Amino acid sequence: MQNLSNAIAGRIGENIRERRERLLYALDELARRAGLEEHTLWRVERGTMMPSVLMLVHLAEVLECRPGDLLLGVSAALGGEDAQS
Repeated sequence: MQNLSNAIAGRIGENIRERRERLLYALDELARRAGLEEHTLWRVERGTMMPSVLMLVHLAEVLECRPGDLLLGVSAALGGEDAQS
């Protein structure tokens, strides 16, 4: 079960980091805009912390996307189809 959580958290973290970099936000800037501690966002991006639904909603708002966009590829990371299929 732990490996499953790690795979999910890792994929979500990758999605957040990719969107942040695409928008040219520094880690501390995104954390501030989303109302998070920088260390918390750092852990989420690295897949060592699973974000809450509320955290995903706040991040998606700042990253100009839907919360579901941050879940893309989660099913594929688990060996299934993509989350948006």
